[in-house]
Amino acid sequence: MKHLSKALAFGLAAAAVFTACAAAATLAVGSTSLSAGNAGVAKCTSSLAATRNVDNSGKVTQVNVAGIPTACSGETLSVTLVGSGNAALGTGSGTVGSCGTSCSVTITSFGATVSATNVLGYSFGLTGA
Repeated sequence: MKHLSKALAFGLAAAAVFTACAAAATLAVGSTSLSAGNAGVAKCTSSLAATRNVDNSGKVTQVNVAGIPTACSGETLSVTLVGSGNAALGTGSGTVGSCGTSCSVTITSFGATVSATNVLGYSFGLTGA
């Protein structure tokens, strides 16, 4: 009888876990908000190209990002200047405007003065409008 009680308790616990997982799988994925679920993101995938402008003292004054698909119009592009050890040296953002066949964004503020010699790469992020 004791084993039967344990088996029944285990079965009820397993059923509760599977029910909770099934309920979580039905949550919707929002296009502009964070929620549970999964969805393919293909609308704004592209090969972005970035160039930077540097002043006479060697500081980054702006980053120009090109190659943004027109489907990304209205979204916010974030650019992080990346240094040694993937350290974030500064981050800025701008809105992708309406454009013809390919969009570009110019970002001029990074929250800090960044020396161009320390920048080893860029990290990009697009968030919905």
